[in-house]
Amino acid sequence: MKTLLGSQSLWDIVEKGFQEPEEDEDQSVAQIAALEKTRVKDKSALYFLYNAMDESGFEKIANAASSKEAWKILEVAHRGNHRVRQIRLQTL
Repeated sequence: MKTLLGSQSLWDIVEKGFQEPEEDEDQSVAQIAALEKTRVKDKSALYFLYNAMDESGFEKIANAASSKEAWKILEVAHRGNHRVRQIRLQTL
């Protein structure tokens, strides 16, 4: 999945995340254009994540608001949190 997102120049947005700015902020035309470009990248990455999932995986990330949030959900679902990983390694 990282390879697919990287090939589409979307991995950086998944890794770093995207934070919507406050509604009250005054922005220049260039800032608005950059913000829109970032929004499109985030939604494109989220679209790729949705399409890569089977039905059960999609149900887990369907309510994610951003690609980073969806990726974190998938990471925990497939690898477990830090404590679970430690216990799994200890049982080996």
